Amino acid sequence: MATKGSVYSQTLQDITNTKLTELAKKRKTFEERHENIKALVHQENDGFKALESLADAVKTCFSILTADGRVVRGATGNVRLEIDLRNLDRFLAQARYDPSVSTGVLEQWQRSMLRHLQVQSMKFAYASLYGELTTEWLSAKRVPPPAPKGEDTEMDDFEHVSGGKKLESRSSWEKSVFGFTPVDKEAITSMLHDLFEATPDDSKHLLQALKRLRQKAAAFEGELTGPDGFTSVSLRWTIKGLLASDLLNDEKREVLRDFLSNEVILIELADVLNMRMAALQDWSWGDEVPLEERRQLNGSYNIYMHEDLLQAIFLQYIGVRWSVFWKSALSDFKRTKGVWKSTQSSIPNADKIRRRFYLGSTSVQPTVDSKKQAIYHQDYFLAQLLRSPTQESSMEEGEQEANFEQMRTIQQPQQPSQQMRALRAPAQGYMRQQSGRAYGRGPAEDEFELASGSDEGDEEGDESNKPKNPMTLKQNLLHMLSADILLKTRLRGELTCFRSQIDNLFPSLPHSTLVFLLSYFGVSMKWLEFFKRFLRAPLRFMDDPGSEPRQRKTGTPGSHVLSEVFGEIVLFCLDFGINQKTGGEILWRMQDDFWFWSPSRDVCIKAWSTVQEITSTMGLNLNVSRTGAVRMTRKAKTANDVVSVDVGDKLPSGQIRWGMLFLNPTSGRFEIDQQMVDKHITELSRQLKDKTDSIFSYIQAWNTYAATFFTSNFGKPANCFGRRHVDDMLATHQRIQRQIFSSSTGSDPDNQVIATTGSVIEFLKQAISQRFHVHDIPDGYFFFPTELGGLEVRSPFIGLLQIRDGVVESPDRLLDDFVEAELAAYTALKKAWDTDSRPSHFEHDKHVMRAVDPDSFFSFEEYTKYREQLTPGWYSAPNLHDVYTRLLKKPEQESIETEDNGIVKTALNGLGRQSGLKGILANWAQMEPYWKWVAQLYGPEMIERLGGLSIVDPGLLPMGMVSLFKGGRVKWQE
Repeated sequence: MATKGSVYSQTLQDITNTKLTELAKKRKTFEERHENIKALVHQENDGFKALESLADAVKTCFSILTADGRVVRGATGNVRLEIDLRNLDRFLAQARYDPSVSTGVLEQWQRSMLRHLQVQSMKFAYASLYGELTTEWLSAKRVPPPAPKGEDTEMDDFEHVSGGKKLESRSSWEKSVFGFTPVDKEAITSMLHDLFEATPDDSKHLLQALKRLRQKAAAFEGELTGPDGFTSVSLRWTIKGLLASDLLNDEKREVLRDFLSNEVILIELADVLNMRMAALQDWSWGDEVPLEERRQLNGSYNIYMHEDLLQAIFLQYIGVRWSVFWKSALSDFKRTKGVWKSTQSSIPNADKIRRRFYLGSTSVQPTVDSKKQAIYHQDYFLAQLLRSPTQESSMEEGEQEANFEQMRTIQQPQQPSQQMRALRAPAQGYMRQQSGRAYGRGPAEDEFELASGSDEGDEEGDESNKPKNPMTLKQNLLHMLSADILLKTRLRGELTCFRSQIDNLFPSLPHSTLVFLLSYFGVSMKWLEFFKRFLRAPLRFMDDPGSEPRQRKTGTPGSHVLSEVFGEIVLFCLDFGINQKTGGEILWRMQDDFWFWSPSRDVCIKAWSTVQEITSTMGLNLNVSRTGAVRMTRKAKTANDVVSVDVGDKLPSGQIRWGMLFLNPTSGRFEIDQQMVDKHITELSRQLKDKTDSIFSYIQAWNTYAATFFTSNFGKPANCFGRRHVDDMLATHQRIQRQIFSSSTGSDPDNQVIATTGSVIEFLKQAISQRFHVHDIPDGYFFFPTELGGLEVRSPFIGLLQIRDGVVESPDRLLDDFVEAELAAYTALKKAWDTDSRPSHFEHDKHVMRAVDPDSFFSFEEYTKYREQLTPGWYSAPNLHDVYTRLLKKPEQESIETEDNGIVKTALNGLGRQSGLKGILANWAQMEPYWKWVAQLYGPEMIERLGGLSIVDPGLLPMGMVSLFKGGRVKWQE
């Protein structure tokens, strides 16, 4: 029996076939009339009669309506043609009587009419080409690619490819998931006690916060299992969340999209799922859950579960509700006064008194540390959890971190055996060291309260529905580290940093650890039993139909919100532990990936030791290939140059890497790894060769890999990277295209080699020319959006060129200016003090300063000691916060200019009647800078050749099928 999704696809394909058939008929009729008109004009010697006959023929050819002998406006949508014909009728009336109407004028109007015909002929040609490209894509989709030589063929819609990496990945996953991971519960108990309880005198606020957290969990459970949890409203945000994930295949996505528009189905679903929630204690996966292994763009392999849609919706809803709860509850826990440490609490009170004595009441301004705390709380604290049920993910296909493990053998020496043992050490128990613990809290207070005036800063506006984008968070993290390298090495002399990652977090998370933690935080036995059944799914691979289902013993199901919740709950303990052990420093963590840096090597060593203790106690391992550390110091007798220093044996060895970037400790810059780019150029060439049987598929793969994947992994430009980074990105993108298209890169369906001349556009032109015999295609056809009839090839160069000039050329100059201004401010303060222009409280507070000479102004070193934690003194003094903010600033795209009465602006106005436009719009002001550039660069040629910016007349394109194609995901060759 066909599923609803397959019926929908077939119906859409039938509609597409019908539309293409009608298009072919229209084109044939038009071209026949077009040829007859040209013959008629050629045969007629009388210019007036020829033009009169031509006008009548054009009216017939374009189905122009007339009333009382005059053209009716607005009947065809071709306003320009209608106006020209109305005017021509009147000019012909003049020419019939007025001998001064010259032959040249008549010939000019004749050319104008023929031009309308020529343009319409081209529009039909490009509409037909689009139809042929759609048919080509559908044919390529129906025919499975041939199995590589020596490998197995497709079985039950799942292609089992016995590639070494795929088999190795699956074997490693099965070993982890179907094997039991023992953990030391006593060690976990000791760890949790040390983190959250300690001694009563030391943890009054902490114990209150823990108690309140458990109470909230109990209250939430009662709310969650209420009788009316599922409604049409809650189902809509549940389904939208599922569509944003990569859990479902395209067919199930189509079904869910249909659900969203059908209120009756949603109500029926709600009734069924409410009954399922009421019988939560009886819930199960069923006999088995099919598994599929899929290749990702970055070359890694993920395992996906194929549960039925009702199951997926039910689990998505529960996952979202728990996610929102823990985000809110743990955020309140963090904000509770006396719980979460800040770096300000480590400043001795005597130092604060001295600053007030010399500077007076300092202005209330943001500081570097307060900005970091605000960023951390808003974006990085439990980043995988949702702020609201309607919060969505905004990740674009291709926004994946490049897999750089394969580069370790080239770029990096192997980890010493001692380091390997340290990273993979089994849990030895978390030793309680209460005597060495110093919470640094203020005087005890009886009331439970949230910290006011904390370092988290004021949140601007409602952020609850701000889309999550993990790639953006990672890019921002690189910016913060780069900015701190500039600040710390210049102002503090050095910076030490380490980066690591949990090794396969979801497949390796021990069930015992998770259940123990959830119980500790107040989850009831009812929900613990449900979570256990969720974790212990009976699994069987789809390409192994004869095998028996096996129960999962370790890890959590991938691509489920509940799995993200579980991961965040476990690693919340790591966040809190680092905060407590390092005196308020931040572990910058995004799911399983975490970074830490400090101007103090000793603080980094303490943080790294805490990471090893907590992860090993939890039964987790660290990924050796993604673990590394660097230490940089300012080079002697220079202001901004840095040198690399050995990190020692108490920090991990290895490079600091992300995506296709590596942190060069000799320059302090993130630089593009060109050797890694070479490997991906080879891989992109291979993937593109697999897509040469369909132009649409080829462009989709190119856009995803070249325009999105490469650009994302080169790092998003910001002032801290400097303009040189943008130039490196542009040069690398240029090299990618030239290398891929400098020689033959594929063949057409008839196995004719397609030679290229160094760009993707030339390749596509030649491919279309050979396959469909359409020549001399304007460049804009490839870059224009599909809604106008273009192929929407994305250019990675345009966005970079729009921001290049907005990036600070040399970020070091910002520090130079700050240091100079800071010294000038101190000199002015000291001069005022020395001339008895002192704060009004001087005599009153003089007794506080008996230990030192109160008449001597404090030193420049003391004045600058707490630049990042405290404000400089008064509003006009230079604030390091301003420099830090500017270093983090990402340049805005600078729009291209256009004339108000120019041809492009006029042509845009002509799009006013078209609905559903995206990218290039009728209103210039509403267009994104990228599309303004495309319109201004390629628009004039399109207008000259096609009479406007619409390549194809509205209604002629099979937009339903094209939308289905654009909404699908690229299937990468194994």
